[in-house]
Amino acid sequence: MCGKKVRARNRLASAIAALPYANERWMTDIGKEDRAAIAAFRSAGVVPSICVHLHISADDEPSLVRKALKSAMKQSARPSRVFITSSGGIDRRSVRGDNVGVLPGSFHNRMAGLQAALAASRDLGADYLVPLAPNGSLPRHALAGYAAFDTGKCDGALPLLFADQQESSPAVDGARPWFKPLWDPRMILSQDYVSAACALPVRTSLACMERNYAVPPESIYELVLRITLPADTDTPVHHVQRIAMRTAAGDWLSNGKEKLSAVRRVVGPDATASSGPYGTVKLRWQMPQPCPKVSVIVATRDRVELLRTCVNGVLHETDYPDIELIIADNDSREAETLDYMEQAQADPRVQVVRWPHPFNYSAINNFAARSATGKYLCLLNNDIEVIEPQWLSEMVREAEQPGVGAVGARLLYPDRSIQHAGVAIGIGNAAGHAHRGLGYEDPGYYAQALIARGASAVTGACLLVAKRHFEAVGGLDEDKLAVAYNDVDFCLKLRELGLANIYTPASTLIHHESKSRGLDFAPEHLARYLQELGVFQQRWDTDHAVDPWHHSRLERNSEVYRKSGWAMGI
Repeated sequence: MCGKKVRARNRLASAIAALPYANERWMTDIGKEDRAAIAAFRSAGVVPSICVHLHISADDEPSLVRKALKSAMKQSARPSRVFITSSGGIDRRSVRGDNVGVLPGSFHNRMAGLQAALAASRDLGADYLVPLAPNGSLPRHALAGYAAFDTGKCDGALPLLFADQQESSPAVDGARPWFKPLWDPRMILSQDYVSAACALPVRTSLACMERNYAVPPESIYELVLRITLPADTDTPVHHVQRIAMRTAAGDWLSNGKEKLSAVRRVVGPDATASSGPYGTVKLRWQMPQPCPKVSVIVATRDRVELLRTCVNGVLHETDYPDIELIIADNDSREAETLDYMEQAQADPRVQVVRWPHPFNYSAINNFAARSATGKYLCLLNNDIEVIEPQWLSEMVREAEQPGVGAVGARLLYPDRSIQHAGVAIGIGNAAGHAHRGLGYEDPGYYAQALIARGASAVTGACLLVAKRHFEAVGGLDEDKLAVAYNDVDFCLKLRELGLANIYTPASTLIHHESKSRGLDFAPEHLARYLQELGVFQQRWDTDHAVDPWHHSRLERNSEVYRKSGWAMGI
């Protein structure tokens, strides 16, 4: 009515997505599609066989167990067998169903029962086994989602599949979905986002359970880690974008000690692990000795009050032992700034290089990088304020791991709200800072703001990368992305080389954003910004891209992750 069609559509979509049963409608619609896909492949004999395992202990609530079992029996894609194990034995006559198998004997815990169910599934010729907790339940089309994904996308070795899940919630819609990222070998060591809703490849999982470990896997999470993380593993992992499990409220926060123990056993002496917030794990990789040299590059023009704070933080408030600081002067004119840079060079760790040309962030940093002698380059804005001494060492710990490209820190506004917790492409049809504007201790979407994890990109305001990787992609694009999006473009080029970019909240700094160069939306900068935005969007197809750490069911126009109505065709 007001002529603001886009805003009205966005608001309507958000309102509809929050309505009761919105997810149920989507799950029903997408379930029909999956069943149709299965029917199309059935004649070719390529539909996978899926079993379900339910372990019952004396402490389990009988009504919840009955609900869990019923959910397995009422699947739209019938399981080959529902295997039941028990820690105290179970009367077979109390369990009805022609495809229910009660495995004989008493199993001291769920993992012992799981191993028996995997062996029985193998003997049956099944491809997958879906673990079902006694306080959980399978949505009607859960197995159809796994089966349809496998028939359509998986070749060669059977992958480990994991799906989204939905938790009970006191909210008005009675449920809170967890729309998950794609597989991330770094994130899985910080947070178990897989084991509650997964389909285990039977033969691979059984072989892992029977391997001669000093301590066998004590949880499904540990089994997932042992299947997927060894360097010589050939087991692929795929995310099925379907809600395939319903769990109790707060289930994602539970068993923190169990998760911590699993990570400690799997990583061994390569890292130390401690409990993190919201049931997560803080992992610190061992620092190599001697520590590799880091060349910190600070591009600046005047604004000595910002530069002084930044330089002082790097030289005197950072605990890293081997730093080279390169101040890249972009034609400073103020006498106080020039005097300060002259004084700074009295420190043997500091050099000043001159780039007396119009502002071009990419070109300035590329120029300064040619003077760097460190193994690593750290691009650092001159409006960064150091608040924790370990910020650089924590970034180096991550960068030293095999296959890592760029590492980024958590950046805060001066009011301590989040400015950067990783960059997600596709947000706003370009790229956005995940969880921007949330409070310092706010977990973000299922704790993603507070855990070390992969990211499509990290901001160039504080970015650490090996110099050889920087050179391998030609540095920053100084021709077409002089100011905006050059850091995101750079990170995406690293990913094209097969490198992983990492976000770590263990490195936290304050960013007085764009105080030295001004905002891109200022009138004098707008034309240049729009041109660079167009280049970035075309190069990476961001109008259509869905970030691996975002989800097609989350809003594309919000940096604070929210359910989207558009994914339902609304």
